[in-house]
Amino acid sequence: MSGDDAKRASDAASARDKLLWIIIYSLCSSTMLVINKLAVGANGLPTVVAGAQLAVSAAVVVVMEFAGAGVLGPFEKKRIVPFVLYTTMFAMGLFSNMKALMLTNVGAVISARCCLPLIVCSIEWFFMNRAFPNARSVMSLMGVVVSAGIYIANDTGVDIQGGAGMFWLLVWWLLLAVQMTYGKHLTENIAMTQWERVFYTNAMAIPPTIVLYYATGENELEMEDGEGAMFYLILSCVVGVAISYSGWKCRSVITATTFTLVGVLNKMATITFTIIVWPKDFSVVKTLALIASVGFGLLYTEAPLRKPKVAGAGTSPLGIKH
Repeated sequence: MSGDDAKRASDAASARDKLLWIIIYSLCSSTMLVINKLAVGANGLPTVVAGAQLAVSAAVVVVMEFAGAGVLGPFEKKRIVPFVLYTTMFAMGLFSNMKALMLTNVGAVISARCCLPLIVCSIEWFFMNRAFPNARSVMSLMGVVVSAGIYIANDTGVDIQGGAGMFWLLVWWLLLAVQMTYGKHLTENIAMTQWERVFYTNAMAIPPTIVLYYATGENELEMEDGEGAMFYLILSCVVGVAISYSGWKCRSVITATTFTLVGVLNKMATITFTIIVWPKDFSVVKTLALIASVGFGLLYTEAPLRKPKVAGAGTSPLGIKH
């Protein structure tokens, strides 16, 4: 096999790997949204559901290690400190998101989330030696924003309560952007298994979740015993393990911007599915806007690193090379 043939075979394998993990992560993400809604609706304690998912995901890795899988490396400062920073940003982002939801509406939060890939690609260009997206990709990102805007304008609209609402919305937006790019930095610069990343992120997120449990007053509430409460809680923990692993694996094979965009498209696709299956608030304009948002997102191609391109290389939707 010639060098060119070997490269083409390698690129094809890489493309299949990217597509596979994008699909797996998207399925887990979309499923988790529905399962979490059912689990929280059945027991009434969202922080308990989140804490259970974190604890189970971390415990699975520990069990695998004791079973001889060899998935955990040495506990070193150079490994622990970066994940402490990551989970700190996660906790701060969760708190600012709650504040933003209190002072704005869902439309404002969705609008901010849809604009997120624009700032993430700018961070990648400025700090991570990645080229700026080409014209097609810029059109893709702008198309997602415009289509989402049309959907929101025909749904809840954007409602922000004064300067405080704008402040917390901006803080959440910036924290999430930094978290997305910092997560990609971790996969590229700290050598560890995907299961180690699952363990560190989930184990270190447990203490902030406990703080939220008391800060939100859930400790004074009793867990409801709704229909299927335990079943949905266990199911959410199983899917939690899957989304933790597939999320880090997906993040390791695509750029931060693509990963952020995949998250946005998952959200928009889930809303589309909900409107079609439960057409209580069905609207042709809203549905078409959501479909257009997903369609524009699929046009995105990953920006390469800032170095000479190999002649003849190409890319397809969501940055998959061919």
